[in-house]
Amino acid sequence: MTTVAAACPGTCGELFQGTLEGIPCLVSCPIDRYARIRITARPGEGLSLPGEMSKTRRALEAFLGRRFLGGKNLAVERMEALPEGKGYASSTADILSALACAAFLAGTSLPPEEASAIALSVEPTDSIAWPGLALLDHREGRIMRFLGPPPPLSVFVLDWGGTVDTEEFNSRNSRPVLESLAPLHREAFSLVLRGVEQGDPEALGRGASLSARASARLLEKPRLDECFALCSLLGGYGVCVAHSGTLYGILLPSGAAGREDEILGTAARRLSPGWEGRMHSVVSGGPGREERKERP
Repeated sequence: MTTVAAACPGTCGELFQGTLEGIPCLVSCPIDRYARIRITARPGEGLSLPGEMSKTRRALEAFLGRRFLGGKNLAVERMEALPEGKGYASSTADILSALACAAFLAGTSLPPEEASAIALSVEPTDSIAWPGLALLDHREGRIMRFLGPPPPLSVFVLDWGGTVDTEEFNSRNSRPVLESLAPLHREAFSLVLRGVEQGDPEALGRGASLSARASARLLEKPRLDECFALCSLLGGYGVCVAHSGTLYGILLPSGAAGREDEILGTAARRLSPGWEGRMHSVVSGGPGREERKERP
């Protein structure tokens, strides 16, 4: 019997989401909050997963159609979950963690492009399979572009509650609005790309802010102006949002974690009630194996 565990960072929504040359795509904002999956392989066949992990099951079935792992039953456990329907990339993080475990058990590697393609066969997917930031066509995978490591950033993650049905959101016909926003999307992505390539958090923050403003044309963001006002007070770089979720993020210098009490106090005085907030670091994406245990 072999047990292996892997973790994948969740996200505070996206640093960019829009259309480029008519193709919908995004750059996720990975943070230091993780989904953790453990798989135990025993002699036998098949998959054993909790009923609520149907998307992870489908991804593992797709993986097993590509890689041979015969003679083993895989028992999947969710050790740590991300909140659903908010913009933490919970489903993608679960899937990528499980695929990392399965690849190890199969004695093979799974490049980010292939892992993302498997995830895309299940549902629209976040761009967190790469060890850094990446641009991904989150619906069909026509664009998969590694951008580089994120510049040093903290993010104050805010949520006023509620959830968004991402499947319903992704099924909407948003083409007319997206076409009207295309020039703004090009500008936003150009700034995000400059921020990554030049290690410039200010440029990245400006791009994320443009993308956040544009996203409000597709899904109402009732607290967005408050978040921009708070960002200005805190000396932040900009605001990111979960384009199909409820999260807002204030992008701050990397040392902001040491100011958390001050930031929470300012937020309490300035924001409408009902919010929850927590400081995180922006991290590189990519699932990582955490442990391996073998027993006879």
